[in-house]
Amino acid sequence: MRKALPPRRVPAMAQLARQLYLDGAPIAEIARRTALKPSQVYYWIDREVASDGTVTLKPAARRVTLAPGTRSASPARGHLLSRLWRAAERQLDEIEQRLAAAVPPEADAPAGPPRPAADAEKDARALAVLARTLRELSALEAEAHKSRKVKAEDDAVRDLDTFRRELARRLERLRADGAGAEPAE
Repeated sequence: MRKALPPRRVPAMAQLARQLYLDGAPIAEIARRTALKPSQVYYWIDREVASDGTVTLKPAARRVTLAPGTRSASPARGHLLSRLWRAAERQLDEIEQRLAAAVPPEADAPAGPPRPAADAEKDARALAVLARTLRELSALEAEAHKSRKVKAEDDAVRDLDTFRRELARRLERLRADGAGAEPAE
C-alpha cells in the first residue's frame, strides 16, 4: 500500500507525471516513479501545474496503444461508448463543482464571488447538451446490444443453413451411389 503524498509534493509529482506522459513513458512507469496511482496519473496528465502551484485544466492528447495482434487503432464500439459515458460524467462533475462553489453551504456562510450570468447560461447550455448526449448514448447502446443479438441469431441461422446444405449433399451422394437401402413397400 502506498503512502499518501504530503500536499506540498502533489503538484511537483503532478507536473512530473504529466511531463513523463508527454515524453512517452508508460502509465505503469509513471505511477512507479511518482508514487501516484494510475487513476491519479490520468487525473494529473490532464492538468498543468505552474511553478507557483496553480493548477489549470489542460488535457493532454491521449496515446493510442495497440495490443499485440491488433490490426488498427480504431477502438471497438463498446469501448468508445464507455469513453463517451466517462467524458459525460466528468463534464457533469465539473458543472456540479462550479454550482457547489457558487452556493454557500449554510444560510449564514458568506457566498464566494457572485457567478456572472454568462457562466450560469453556459452551464445551462452544457447541461442541455449533456442531457442530449446521454440520451443519444443510451440509444446507441441499445442499438449496439440489439445488433449484437441480431448478429448472433444470424450466425446461428447461417450455421444451420450450412448444415442443411451439407446434409442434403451427403444424402444426394448416398442416393447416387446406391449405398442407401431401398424403402420397404
